[in-house]
Amino acid sequence: MRVDNGRLWGKLHDGKYEVRSVTQSDLDEALDVLDLSFFLNESVCVACEINLPENLQARQELRELCRITALDGVSLLVKEVETDRVVSVSFNKIQFTPPPGEEHFFLKFRNEAVKSPQARRLMDFMIEVDGRIDVCAMYNMDCFCELMFLATLPGHERLGLGRSLAQFTIALTKELAEGKNLDIDEKLRSKCPAAVTALWTSSFSQKVGKTTNFKVLNAVSYSEFTYNGKRFDERISPLHKFCEHVIYKF
Repeated sequence: MRVDNGRLWGKLHDGKYEVRSVTQSDLDEALDVLDLSFFLNESVCVACEINLPENLQARQELRELCRITALDGVSLLVKEVETDRVVSVSFNKIQFTPPPGEEHFFLKFRNEAVKSPQARRLMDFMIEVDGRIDVCAMYNMDCFCELMFLATLPGHERLGLGRSLAQFTIALTKELAEGKNLDIDEKLRSKCPAAVTALWTSSFSQKVGKTTNFKVLNAVSYSEFTYNGKRFDERISPLHKFCEHVIYKF
């Protein structure tokens, strides 16, 4: 992960926006996109009451999850060139089979760093849905890139920014699969991700998945899950009825 001057992956809308790698210098602003968008509007955040003002601790814990994730060096953002403002972000994580006796990344972070019931429930949801399909066994691989959280600021939606971040996440992961180490964490340079995975939690992100050729592995209804006395679907907008576990395999 560079300190500044993140790699330029592409320009959008006649140069009005740039897709760049997340760096140390713009990480806080990238995390702020979560506070201003993802934590307020994302389906599972709403279901787990992370969006409520009083649940600041849950949002702080999930910010920390994304801060640690960004250190891998594979997260991307979109900047509005005129204002130099970060307006969209994709926090991506290199996932791999841990050594015997060790917990995988999400479970380890959940057990060691998450105290709030809201953030614990969100992570339990992610862990459960991920766990229903063993992608490593299914595709005979031991490493992949997970497109973990995808968010765009209000006022910049419907411009294809999320779709572009998904496309460039695929391009970045392909480079890693070809042995091009880019700016990733030194401890990960021996890893060779063979796919990109994601949990699409809204009809909007599911549309992104369709247009970028992700394959749906599983779909789970929000009516299956509960938090604080209510089913997820009782809090989530009826526009978003289920979560999709998806993969883009090289």
